[in-house]
Amino acid sequence: MRIGLSATVGDPMLCAGWLASGSSRTAAIPAFIQPKSAWRLSMTHFWAKVPESDKEIPEDPGLLYLFEQTRATHSLIFTNSREESETVTATLRQYCHRRNEPERFLIHHGNLSAAIREQAEERMKQEGDPITICATATLELGIDVGRLERAFQIDAPFTVSSFLQRMGRTGRRGAPPAMGFVMREPEPIPTATFPQLIPWPLLQGIALIQLYTEKGWVEPPTVEKYPFSLLYHQTMSTLFAIGELQPSDLARRVLTLPPFASVSQEDYRLLLNHLVAIDHIERTPEGGLIVGLTGERIVNHFKFYGVFKEDELYAVRCGSEELGTLVDPPPAGERVAIAGRVWEVLEVDLKRKLVFVALVEGIIPAYFGLCPGEIKTTILERMRDALYEDTRYTYLDDRAYTRLQEARQLAAISKGTPLVHLGGDSWCLLPYLGSYPFLALERFLRLIAGPVLGLSSIQSNRPYYITFNMDRNSRAFYEKLAGLLKNPVDPMRLIYPKEVPVFDKYDEYLPVPLLTKHLALDILDVTTMREKVLAFCGRMNKK
Repeated sequence: MRIGLSATVGDPMLCAGWLASGSSRTAAIPAFIQPKSAWRLSMTHFWAKVPESDKEIPEDPGLLYLFEQTRATHSLIFTNSREESETVTATLRQYCHRRNEPERFLIHHGNLSAAIREQAEERMKQEGDPITICATATLELGIDVGRLERAFQIDAPFTVSSFLQRMGRTGRRGAPPAMGFVMREPEPIPTATFPQLIPWPLLQGIALIQLYTEKGWVEPPTVEKYPFSLLYHQTMSTLFAIGELQPSDLARRVLTLPPFASVSQEDYRLLLNHLVAIDHIERTPEGGLIVGLTGERIVNHFKFYGVFKEDELYAVRCGSEELGTLVDPPPAGERVAIAGRVWEVLEVDLKRKLVFVALVEGIIPAYFGLCPGEIKTTILERMRDALYEDTRYTYLDDRAYTRLQEARQLAAISKGTPLVHLGGDSWCLLPYLGSYPFLALERFLRLIAGPVLGLSSIQSNRPYYITFNMDRNSRAFYEKLAGLLKNPVDPMRLIYPKEVPVFDKYDEYLPVPLLTKHLALDILDVTTMREKVLAFCGRMNKK
């Protein structure tokens, strides 16, 4: 019997089909009526203070607001990264010290030891003095933290599902669910351009709430066609459990599993030959396959059976100088912001966890992986609607509503066009695409359309906007771009030279052709990108 449980599933039928795959049974979905409940939602906005020096660090208005709001309650403060959790916790503890108050802020994320996480969970369960935990997604699900009165979210999470899970940590034992969004935005510099003046996290938070309250929309589950990391795991697990198998018998056992329905015999043969070459698998004199000596060290480790990737830090170096670390390094040719400067990636050494860079001119956002969490196109489109409609949402306080109105007035100047002229030969493209179709468009502009359109200095703030220099008008841009997208785009053309994309736990043991195929056909959403871009090009060409 297989049982699936979820409080925030977007498409129950799709989940049921996946749960029943590989069997002759159908999955039953129990019908239930969710009782109506009132939510206590709020959203506020603060301009973040940037320290002028390490000696004099001003108190941040947004964090000071959280400091006061959590003073008398058991609360959670959710952030979108472990780095932000560390910074927020350290700052709030500093506020306690400055006021000679007991420390009441703890931290919880996946890179902490189990002992530290468990200590935070136990402290929260205890009655008595208020405790607040700053956490990432590690406290979204399952863990009992006892009586929790309020939850706060710094900026917006990436999904409706995450918003519901985080708010759902409150509202138990008869109390209504409560979530307070705290949007913190650095004050714009005098030379800031149009897209830099739009409060993207504020729009994202509004979109998440409105999509669920208006339509009950939650992200549908994503089913990959080429889960090669999982294929490695199942191959090694099967050989470890059974022992020697002929290649045909191994393929029959593994490739018939439902997740691998799209994996070809040629792909599997490539994987097996590669694993033999790196000694994860060994051929016997009889032609069979067994786990190799190198593979034994992996399958015998207690962490082997988990298929979820843990964050690994890559050291960033310019020559012999170490600049800092990244979790997910970009491919060679892309740029990163670290140590206060911009660098071009020259090489990524996956084995030694090193990224080699060279200093370049320019300004770009800090790099947090190919996409900072997957945001669906539906959310970006609802963000666009929030920017151009005139609704005042009831959960916005005066600060947040004032900031939204400023953005709406600014957006009105652009008249809703996807391509905005920033002056001179500078342009900004606002495609309102989700993370993966946005990534496909960015690469399409860099690798295919850019040379044809004469684009230069292409930079992006994923998944919100792309800026570039171009010596032509908007109509010529739309016409030429539509012409390039008239025929289907081969996703393999969107792979950078020498790119070795690593997403999942066992990708480092896979041959490069399988890694690039997974990126091109599973990650880059070329179909949605082409459909949406052709639609707005056609619409603008008619004007």
